[in-house]
Amino acid sequence: MENEISSAVAATVLNSLKSGVVPRVGLEYITVGRRSEIQALLQDVSIIEQGGAAFRFIEGKYGSGKTFLMHALRNHVMEKDFVVTDVELSVERRLVGNKGQGLATYKELIRNMSTHACPDSGALQLILDKWIGSLENEVVQFEGLVPGHEVFDVRVSQKIYKITSSMEERVNGFDFGKVLAAYYKGHRTGDTELQKSALRWLCGEYRTRTEAKSELGVNLIITDDNWYDFIKLFADFVVKAGYAGLYVCMDELATLYDIPSRVGREYNYNRLLSIYNDALQGKASNLGIIVSVTKEAMEDPVRGVFSFEPLKSRLGMPGYEQGGDKKLRDMASPIIELDTLNPGEMYVLLEKLSRIHGVLYNYKPSLEHDDYIYFLKKQYAKAGADNSITPRDMIKNYVTLLNLLQQNQNVPKEEILYG
Repeated sequence: MENEISSAVAATVLNSLKSGVVPRVGLEYITVGRRSEIQALLQDVSIIEQGGAAFRFIEGKYGSGKTFLMHALRNHVMEKDFVVTDVELSVERRLVGNKGQGLATYKELIRNMSTHACPDSGALQLILDKWIGSLENEVVQFEGLVPGHEVFDVRVSQKIYKITSSMEERVNGFDFGKVLAAYYKGHRTGDTELQKSALRWLCGEYRTRTEAKSELGVNLIITDDNWYDFIKLFADFVVKAGYAGLYVCMDELATLYDIPSRVGREYNYNRLLSIYNDALQGKASNLGIIVSVTKEAMEDPVRGVFSFEPLKSRLGMPGYEQGGDKKLRDMASPIIELDTLNPGEMYVLLEKLSRIHGVLYNYKPSLEHDDYIYFLKKQYAKAGADNSITPRDMIKNYVTLLNLLQQNQNVPKEEILYG
C-alpha cells in the first residue's frame, strides 16, 4: 500500500509528523497496531449506522496516538458516508462557560463539518443543497414532474414540510425545522439573503431573539445553554438528508482539567455527563462522539473527570485486574486506554516512514534491519524512555534522521546513525 502514496500526500504526512501534529490525510499509510481499539470503535460505527448513539473516551499520555486514532476513525467514517466534524477544546472553547465558550465550541463544530465530497470542512451548505436536490430528484423520478411545472414546487415543499414536521417532537426541533424550511424557501424563490440568514442561524451566529424573529420568524437562537440540542438535531437531520449519521471528534478534553475554578470545572463536567447520558439512554440517534483525554486529566481525584463523582461512578475504571501486573481490557468500556506501541509495532512504523520518505524524495532509503534495531535501542535507552517514549517522540526523531540521510547521501549512513 505504501507504494501507492502520492508525493503530495507523502509531503503532508511527513511535514505534519515532523511538526508533531497528526496529518489529515494519508493515515492509512502509517497506521500500525491499535487493532483491538479500532475494532471496538468500528463496532460503535455499526451501532450509529443502525440509529443508535455511542460515546467513547480515548485516554493516553501526550503523544501516545489519541489524536491519530481519532483522525483515522474520522477518515474511515467519512468514507462510509457520515458527516464528520471535530473541535480542539481550549480556553475559548469549552462545553459551557460564562463567556460563551460552549457556543464557540458549537460554532467550530459547524464550521468543521465535512463529508466525503467536501472533506476539508465547510460542508453545511453542501449538505443542505444535497438534501433539497435529492427531494427534487424524487419528485422528478417518481412523480414524473419537472422543475417549472406548476405542481413541482408544491410537491417538493410537501416533502420538506413532512421532514421538518417530523423533527418537532425533539427539543428545539420546531424552530430547527422552521429554519430548514426557510432555507428551502430561499432556494425556491431565489432569495439568497433568506438562505444566508438561515445559514447564520444554523451556525449559531444570531445574538438576539429579536433579530432571529425579524429575519426568520423564529423565537429561538442557539446559545451556550442549548447548543448540544442542535448537535442532536443535526445528527437526525443529516440522516434524513441521505447520510449515515454524524460523527463528532473532540480533542484535548484536558482543557477542562486546567480550568482554575472548581465551579467552572464542575459546570463543564456536568455538561459532559449530560452528553454522555444522552448517548447511553437513547436520547440521541445516529450520533457518535469520541473525546481524547490524558490519564491525569481523566483520573486525577482533585481536578480530573473522576473528581466529579457522577461521572466517575458511570465511567468506572477501565480494565480488569487479574493479579500481579496483568490486566485485561474491556473494549466495550466507555474509556479506551492507549498503551504505547510495542517495539515490534514501532519497527513496522519505521519501515513505513522510510518508504514514504523515499517516495517523496524519489530515492531508495539505505536503512536496513540492523539500522532499525539500532535506532530503536538507542531511543529506548534514553533516560526513562521505557516509561516515557511515545510514538510522537519516536516519529519526530526518525523523520529528522531520514532527512539527514537524504540530504547528506555522500556521507556514510554509519556516521550519521551511529555517530
